[in-house]
Amino acid sequence: MRSETEIRAELRTFVQRHAGQVAITDDMPLFTLRVLRSVHLPELIILLERLRGAPIDVEQLRMGDFDGIDAMMASFGGKP
Repeated sequence: MRSETEIRAELRTFVQRHAGQVAITDDMPLFTLRVLRSVHLPELIILLERLRGAPIDVEQLRMGDFDGIDAMMASFGGKP
């Protein structure tokens, strides 16, 4: 598993690739502000699984799990 710093950096890179010129912060509600859209979710889940070194149980996902990089770290960034 990668460090929190490495995971955050990879997530920022992913988000920025889809955000264009929008300045990204770790607490920005990415889907609410439509920086990311639902079409990006499968790729984001695969990225998170790779970064954390463990699968994500999609049946356990909750609203808000992807509501920003901070939320993703709280939900998925820790140990599997």
